[in-house]
Amino acid sequence: MVEFASEFKRDGNNWILFPRDRKDRKSLFFPEKVMKHPAKMNFHLQQAIIEYVANKDDVLLDPFGGTGTLMIAALQGHTVVLIEIEEGYHQLQLQAKEELSKQVPNAGNLVILLHGDNRLLLPRPCNHIITSPPYAQAMNVKKVTHFAGQGQNDEMSLWMAEQDKRMIEYSKSPRNLSKLNQFLYNMEMRKIYTLCYQSLPIGGTLTTVIKDRIVNGERVYLSKWANKVCEAAGFQLELWEKWKAPGHAFTNIARSQGKEVVDDEDILIYRRTI
Repeated sequence: MVEFASEFKRDGNNWILFPRDRKDRKSLFFPEKVMKHPAKMNFHLQQAIIEYVANKDDVLLDPFGGTGTLMIAALQGHTVVLIEIEEGYHQLQLQAKEELSKQVPNAGNLVILLHGDNRLLLPRPCNHIITSPPYAQAMNVKKVTHFAGQGQNDEMSLWMAEQDKRMIEYSKSPRNLSKLNQFLYNMEMRKIYTLCYQSLPIGGTLTTVIKDRIVNGERVYLSKWANKVCEAAGFQLELWEKWKAPGHAFTNIARSQGKEVVDDEDILIYRRTI
């Protein structure tokens, strides 16, 4: 079996050290707006997952298509299916697909973009699912954070205001999962993981990339919850890795203030065995 991300170094915690991807991403087909988005999957992480799970001509699906990083698999001959509920993200994907077709003839023909609710569009036959679900209430932003303060607080306010603007721009759908409270979100994610299981053949894989979060000063282990739910859906855990995610302005300021932050992201790879 292929070793996961073997070409990349690891730190003292055995977390994978994927490099920043801005230069690589900018050299490809992604629109400029994608570069500013804070939650897109790291290009090198995405490629490592593709290399680990996929075989020639496999169909890869992302039920939370977002900025469309999975489209890099089309450069390698894979059919890519992206499901996205938000019109803003769907438009970014359409732009990326158009540019992909210009750069690599016929590669765009391998990309299928579905605009809608994944709870209604799944199950959909595919060989592998690679995704990174949103947080509960992450998109439940109704107004831009008020600018206030000087120094570090000034920087944090500016950063939060910019993120709020993006969240509002890309969260128009009332059915967006990340607008739900934690209880309802958990109910719906259980359904989605079950639909993912139903989409896959025996031997197919689900990869979900999850970052724990800090709520009221305490770490919430979202990865442990996801593992419990995926196994309940019928998946068998094959690999659990971590990578050291780069921080952003909010993370760095919180760390300097002595607050707990999350530096790692979990990479959970499951296989359907029955």
